[in-house]
Amino acid sequence: MNRASAIAILLVALLPGQQRGAVATGTAQDNRSAHDRAARQDATRRIDGARSPDSARRLGSLDDETLREVDRLARKSVRGLLELQREDGSFRLGDAINPAPLAIDALGLLALLATGNVPGRGTHGAAVERCLRALIERQDRSGGKTHGYFRADGDEFSKMHGHGYAALALSQILGMVPPDERALTTQATVREALVDAIRLIESSQDRSGGWSYNPVPLDHEGSMTICMLQALRGARDAGLEVDTNVIGRAIAYVERSQKPDGSFRYKLGVERSSVALTAAAVMTLHAAGQYESPVLQKGLAYLTDNSSIGERSVIARSPISEQDFPYYERLYTAEALFSAREQASFVRWYRRVVPELARTIDPKRGVWQSDRYGEAYATAMNLLVLSLPFQYLPIHQR
Repeated sequence: MNRASAIAILLVALLPGQQRGAVATGTAQDNRSAHDRAARQDATRRIDGARSPDSARRLGSLDDETLREVDRLARKSVRGLLELQREDGSFRLGDAINPAPLAIDALGLLALLATGNVPGRGTHGAAVERCLRALIERQDRSGGKTHGYFRADGDEFSKMHGHGYAALALSQILGMVPPDERALTTQATVREALVDAIRLIESSQDRSGGWSYNPVPLDHEGSMTICMLQALRGARDAGLEVDTNVIGRAIAYVERSQKPDGSFRYKLGVERSSVALTAAAVMTLHAAGQYESPVLQKGLAYLTDNSSIGERSVIARSPISEQDFPYYERLYTAEALFSAREQASFVRWYRRVVPELARTIDPKRGVWQSDRYGEAYATAMNLLVLSLPFQYLPIHQR
């Protein structure tokens, strides 16, 4: 499937009044097969973490020096992240204040995929497979009310955020898994797990259009709603049937969360807003096809004109400075700026952030530090930022 076809399918899927399973061209099976073929072809060029600097240069006018530094940092930090991986595929959390193992495992898998690694092939293919298996094994398969829910024993912090990240990771890896029984985790297993994860998301949407920290439709919160929208978008792009009414209500929730100054609230009914939530909302609305939305444009203007992202970069080492979730803010700022039609703001921001990432990485171990969530979290989040111009993740493709 070419990029134009993929966008057409997504746009039709998001139109109000469409029924679940409606697609732009052909049947759901046709689009699923086309997605899988395209993903496998893309995986071929990703083996051994091969980069695509020509593509990055075209999209962002990034200079060779910046691209070389990005490549060096990415390779170093992938090795650092894998040093934190356990034999079972999960990641060590160290002395994290708020350990969130499920969310970290999902982000770690996304980071490996985003830097050109594919399951079962290439230098780190076995590590990707182990990470995928560890994620799949944490899904509720009981057939009860929480069937399809991803959770880890003793994990008090991941909750629906972790579930959303896990579902997003499965949507990104689905087409890369060989469609045969030789894989450590088969494509059929991944697809079934993703379908069940999406059905749980759909059933736990609150009547406001948002989601809460737990898989029940009883409350709502902005960052959680954005996380669920990302997972739904990823699943739809992967050829799965997604309830478009759920998507429509979620988009409306995000739009209603905007304040007059263009920033986005923590949740409906609360005045507190932030750069991080605004960037996340802008990125999500763009991914949902709201390209000409005045809400999106106003949010993007807030980021580029009125917020402080142009003057500062959010890398923190102390618990006090981490109260504003700097890694979360950096990732969503990167994605929001990268998704915009004009690339000048992203290029300026990215050129400033890359040297700072180089300055703050552990030069021996290749990791970054987060006192709140641990080294694996910080390293995975920064890898997702660094990898954006190379567009290996389907959700990062322009």
